[in-house]
Amino acid sequence: MPRDLFPNRQSQELTLTESPEAKTPRPNASQDQEQLPSNAFTIVRDESEDREQQMSNRLRRSDEKNKLHPYVQLLSISDLEACVALEAATFPEHERCSREKFIYRLTTCPTLSLGLFSSTTTLPTPATQAAFDAARPPDSSTPSHRAVLLGHVISTLTDAPAVTDASMEIPKDFPPHPEHLPTTSPSSTDSVEILGHRPLGRTIAIHSVCVLPTHQNLGLGKTLLKAYMQRMESSGIADRIALLAHPELVGWYVGKFGFEERGESKATFGGGGWREMVCTKLFLCWRE
Repeated sequence: MPRDLFPNRQSQELTLTESPEAKTPRPNASQDQEQLPSNAFTIVRDESEDREQQMSNRLRRSDEKNKLHPYVQLLSISDLEACVALEAATFPEHERCSREKFIYRLTTCPTLSLGLFSSTTTLPTPATQAAFDAARPPDSSTPSHRAVLLGHVISTLTDAPAVTDASMEIPKDFPPHPEHLPTTSPSSTDSVEILGHRPLGRTIAIHSVCVLPTHQNLGLGKTLLKAYMQRMESSGIADRIALLAHPELVGWYVGKFGFEERGESKATFGGGGWREMVCTKLFLCWRE
């Protein structure tokens, strides 16, 4: 499920500044006139310091992001170990996509999943060791480089208008080859939603959006999801994109990507309590 990707909001410090209303007593002031004490202060916000701090944080994040030289690329079954490692590093166990689900999604509908990579020769830290171990050379001409998966979006298609428990499952008769999957959607008389990916479904069900914790707060989540939504819009493969979000992430999806909150989801995955998010405006005017 989607992870917290937006930068931590810095606490806004307050600066004590002498109030323009503070006045020293006048020698000729009458006793019955109300006088303010000479040490009267009021708390006002120093907006210039706020702006300078915001600019400094933005430049720092931009510099760190540029050093990564990130690029997006469609995922395949060869990225299985990297996806499993990233998911394990980002989500609590009860919210993770299982290895079996990764195998199913990366073989059945790999064109619906996108990875954010960084080609690097930098030695890993303890926090990035698992991701580095799962990395592979980006191409045969640069074997010393490693294509480290920093983030991914994992999705399937569904007939439902939103993400459901059924859309997140694997068909019980999951075959080894995706060409054996059924190619027709269930009829309107079907009372039970078919499990898993529906090739003719018109809703993209996003099951995972995440960024490696050591690389969060750099704007990579926005870059990844923006690139993903633009690809899906240009492909014409669906009419909408849907996902489940924790309540504290609703504002991020609404404000940055134009999702609409449709209330509490009926999905019980990971203990439930999700908010149902749907975006029908795939071509968006992106906001900072």
